[in-house]
Amino acid sequence: MSKSSTNRARRETVEQMRRQAQAAERRRTLTVVAVCVVVALVIVGLAGYTLYTNNQEKEALVKQNLDDLGASAEAAGCVAVVEDDASGEGDHVSEPVAYETNPPASGPHFGVAADEDIHFYDADDRPAVEQLVHNLEHGWTIVWYDETVAADDEQMNVLTATAEKLDAEGDDPQYSVILAPWTSEDGAPIPDGKHIALTHWSVHQPVYDPEFFKSDFESFGVSQYCDSFSGEALAEFIEKYPYDDSPEGYIWHATP
Repeated sequence: MSKSSTNRARRETVEQMRRQAQAAERRRTLTVVAVCVVVALVIVGLAGYTLYTNNQEKEALVKQNLDDLGASAEAAGCVAVVEDDASGEGDHVSEPVAYETNPPASGPHFGVAADEDIHFYDADDRPAVEQLVHNLEHGWTIVWYDETVAADDEQMNVLTATAEKLDAEGDDPQYSVILAPWTSEDGAPIPDGKHIALTHWSVHQPVYDPEFFKSDFESFGVSQYCDSFSGEALAEFIEKYPYDDSPEGYIWHATP
């Protein structure tokens, strides 16, 4: 075989090997891409399924009665209501307040209350504690949940479902409840190692009486602490301490 024929044969062999290597590389690339696509589809599918099941669970929860949501008051470890003399009525401040009770059930507060159309906040959108105390003065009940509850998907699902149920009640003052986080930056932990606190600013006047508010009256900060959220405990709490039972609970009666 001539030298030129030998060189040509070598070139052809090298070219064939190059093509084979390229083909093998394409197969490896296609295999990797296919595997990535399958993995991505599985992840998306699982995420979609999780979202779907969560929505289904939440829809089922929203349809339940308030006192059926979450644990029973006993199972939730709810203790007896604690009552303290209240202070700070009409005391509007512009600086943060160091409250004696954590979370607070009364006290000085900012001049503007939090939006009364919102029933649920998380740590990213919650207004200042001092604003929520103003809501307490207006008759609202605040359900504070700590960081342990915030990290529990099951409990948070119940809390957001509760908020949706409250949303559905519209402007009915009976359901003037806000669920909001109590964080380590706000003050001391919820007492007794509990993770939920129900708070209300009471005047011991559960039924509206316009004459009552024309004279001097005392007010009280009431709190109930639970290990976990209990719709039953909340339902009993807002029945005992309704919207009217507060220093400025009469306001809604004057609203056209």
